[in-house]
Amino acid sequence: MRHLLVSASVIVGMGGIAHAQDTSSTPPSGQPDRDISALQDETQPAAQDDASAGGEILVTGYRRSIEQSLTQKREANAFVDVITAEDVGKFPDKNVADSLQRVPGVIIDRDGGEGSRVSIRGLSSDLTLTELNGNFIASADSGDPSRSFNYLLLPSSLIGSVEVFKSPEARLDEGGVGGVIINHTREPFDLEPWSGSFSAEGTYADVTEKVEPNLSGLVSWHNEDKTLGFLVGATYQVRTNRTLSASASSWQWWTDDKASQPATDVNGNGFANDSAVSYWNSGADAGTTTRDGTHYSGYWAPQSVGTNIFNQERKRLGIQATAQMRPFDNLEITANYFRFQLNGDYTSNTIKIPEWGYGNFFTGATFDRSGTILTGAKFEVPPEGTGCRVPGNLCTMETPAPQNTYVREKSVSNTYDARGTWELDRLKVDFVVGKTKAKGGPSFQFYAQAKPRNGTVNGNELSAWNFTDQSIAMQFSPDVLQNMLNGVAQIDLGSTGSGFTNSTISQRYAQVDVTRKFDSPFLDSLQAGVKWRDGRIHRETGRFEWYSDAANTLRFQDTPGGALALPEFFYPNSLGNIAGGFESTAFPALNIQQYIGYLNETYNGPVRVPEPQNLYNIEERIWAGYAQLNFKTSNVRGNIGVRVVNTKQSGVSTDQIIYENDYCQNGPGGAFDPNKPKGEDGNCLVIPEKDRQDRVFSPNAEGKSYTDVLPSFNISWDVTPDLLVRAAASKVISRPGYGDLAGSRSLTFNADPFVFDRAEFGARPGWFGNGGNFALKPFSAWQYDVGVEWYFRPGSVLGATLFRKDVSDFIVPVVIDLSQEVAGETVTVQQYSTQANGTSAVSQGVEVYAQHTLDFGLGAQVNFTYNDTSQAAVSLNGTEVGESPLVGSAKTQVNASIFYERGPILLRASYNRRGEVVRGLSSGLNVYDDPYEQVDLNAAFEVFQNLQITASIINLTKSEQRQHLGNDTKDRFISNEYAGRRAYLGFAYKF
Repeated sequence: MRHLLVSASVIVGMGGIAHAQDTSSTPPSGQPDRDISALQDETQPAAQDDASAGGEILVTGYRRSIEQSLTQKREANAFVDVITAEDVGKFPDKNVADSLQRVPGVIIDRDGGEGSRVSIRGLSSDLTLTELNGNFIASADSGDPSRSFNYLLLPSSLIGSVEVFKSPEARLDEGGVGGVIINHTREPFDLEPWSGSFSAEGTYADVTEKVEPNLSGLVSWHNEDKTLGFLVGATYQVRTNRTLSASASSWQWWTDDKASQPATDVNGNGFANDSAVSYWNSGADAGTTTRDGTHYSGYWAPQSVGTNIFNQERKRLGIQATAQMRPFDNLEITANYFRFQLNGDYTSNTIKIPEWGYGNFFTGATFDRSGTILTGAKFEVPPEGTGCRVPGNLCTMETPAPQNTYVREKSVSNTYDARGTWELDRLKVDFVVGKTKAKGGPSFQFYAQAKPRNGTVNGNELSAWNFTDQSIAMQFSPDVLQNMLNGVAQIDLGSTGSGFTNSTISQRYAQVDVTRKFDSPFLDSLQAGVKWRDGRIHRETGRFEWYSDAANTLRFQDTPGGALALPEFFYPNSLGNIAGGFESTAFPALNIQQYIGYLNETYNGPVRVPEPQNLYNIEERIWAGYAQLNFKTSNVRGNIGVRVVNTKQSGVSTDQIIYENDYCQNGPGGAFDPNKPKGEDGNCLVIPEKDRQDRVFSPNAEGKSYTDVLPSFNISWDVTPDLLVRAAASKVISRPGYGDLAGSRSLTFNADPFVFDRAEFGARPGWFGNGGNFALKPFSAWQYDVGVEWYFRPGSVLGATLFRKDVSDFIVPVVIDLSQEVAGETVTVQQYSTQANGTSAVSQGVEVYAQHTLDFGLGAQVNFTYNDTSQAAVSLNGTEVGESPLVGSAKTQVNASIFYERGPILLRASYNRRGEVVRGLSSGLNVYDDPYEQVDLNAAFEVFQNLQITASIINLTKSEQRQHLGNDTKDRFISNEYAGRRAYLGFAYKF
């Protein structure tokens, strides 16, 4: 990988040396922004003419696309990066987000190995505004709604170009503190009549060992006079993702006495925000003792460790239908319809070792070098007749606990718009009306957990875990699976059930822009416009149940035989093909679909049980107006403007409070008598849910309104025909996420009788939960940019940009024990997950980039970003809960691509490395993504004109994504994920 980076740098350097002998260059035109797709298509015939007339090398394919992107960047007034498709239906990468990660200052989050969320210059993905042809695209996933766009929905084959605005202009929509990404689709008038493309490829991954198809096509027509045209495009993909991961959750400080032995880092230093640290058992008598009497106190430990195999069977569909017409010479109208759909069947297989075994089975531990972090634990069942294996008190080891989830999900995004341009002399009017709507979430969801025991018979004698090189290795008895298949297994009914959240996001919009051109040596044009947006967010929750009676009143989990675990419920062999992510001597797993089939045959269900009391309906209305003056002289150009935005948010959300009052039927001595009556499955007789649990729904009506004034200034100076200097200053905002437009909470109270019955499965007394924070303020920042760009040859550049953001009210996810008022009482909610505002912070850094192609076809693109963010206080409900850098920030990022394109051959190798990324606060400490690097390979061979064979290898390096807690060490392991190495082979035909 270092060789690739060095090679790319050498190629660029060779270009600079060559420039000493050839300083010819073409100055930028200084013309206003144009549609990049159209500009790209217009340049190809010109390039061919130049080649035939002057004997120059014909620039096509990938090289033409990156040189056209550079031209667009050079001519822009603002700080803009551009990506253009190599040809119709041929985007540089398999995924738009994967291409965006090669832009300086851009990092991405991955889902199943594909880019899904995009962050710019060290700010979270919720602070990046993604648009389609200049307007918001709605996307909805499982769980709470989000402003962040999921790029898994967006087929790259339908995209002609992408603009990344790092400095705003008044004419652009507000909402992206990090930046604004505008995806441009193609239009009929941009292409030749009856032109188009078709591609087909197969993909293979080492984690799935499957070959699956990906098809896409596009056809465009317009009449000779360009008064009417139509374009239709579609893409269809079948893909199985298999992610292998390990995790350690809920890190807390375990101590005998919080006062005398408070939490420390690995250097022995205490924490200024000790109140934000989570202490096991509230910091009292929380030390642990092994069976041989060794006692441990004063250390960090996770509550649970686990390994997971996550299978996603996805089908992706993308459709574009565009009509374009010119009824008059000065009026052009375009109508678009886009449908992006993602269907998925997801199966999650988890085995975990929670803290349940510390009482009876704990036999050993390992620690880091400081002695303050538990890095491994061993649990063994004592010999018969000793310890807890004596008559009358026969204990059982409940681990490993196979937990399996099945989800059937569908996400659909539909966008309709009509836009037009009317021109008269120096006056131009643009207008657009449209609607975008997305709906997503599970149509079905169910989870179940088993345990390797039956009554007092153990199916597993050993459970052990150790952190190994930022991952986990697990060890179990070699016969654990066979014992479970032989009947030594039960379903843990308390960890079996269903719960889903479906979201709908919609926005209607209308906009009018007026541009007046001037024939002036300074004033180029004056723009003004107004935009209206009406957004609606709806969320509904519920569950699926199976009942044992015709009246649908008694859940199967509440019946005496509900815990029955037949051998056919389990896979006959341990899950295999563990190509990365973790190690385990065994991986027993429920065949969740087989188990669901049994429930369907045995009980009445599944019955969908909605929760209409859990209201969540939010409205967001936005009015925005702007004025922008564009200026230019012979060598200076830019714009100055102001955007005024009024935002009104209102709606209803609901607090959901669950009281877990009890679980098992009482023994003769009452709720705390261990001699509970047992059913035929060996478990305690369970009190029906309706008699042991109370659910309270408390609606909240909320509303607020605020106005922002957002000035912006951009200037570009052509110092020489080859040297360009830029500067920008502006104020930007991002609104809180949709999940925080409402302050609804989901809280659970575990009463002492419930904890007594469920203690062996990790139940703890008191309050737990999560919720939004309606009091969050909009994220705002003043930002400043200064850059220099040296275009030393056509299609080549060497540049640098200094940037700074002075941020106010940034938003940080936190997990903390927090005092809350619930039902008129002030209580402590443990491990409460929410969002908090930071005070003020600074994000500043530098981007350095270069691009050059040698005459014989060897070229390179290199960029490096350094981003330094300050620590800032984070407050919740007026109380400081810690300090954090800006969430989503990475200190360094490097991209390097080296390619060779000559004649029919294209070869490209790309290297991406991003440094450590800051996430939210947990137990008073920041979560960090470890540095991540990846190499991708792409190749193409033109068999004959217009037919090309393509091949790619994604994640050649078999890289894994990891997280840890705290900035003093990586030993507080949080997660590790391997999504596989993937290969593509196919063909592309253009006509």
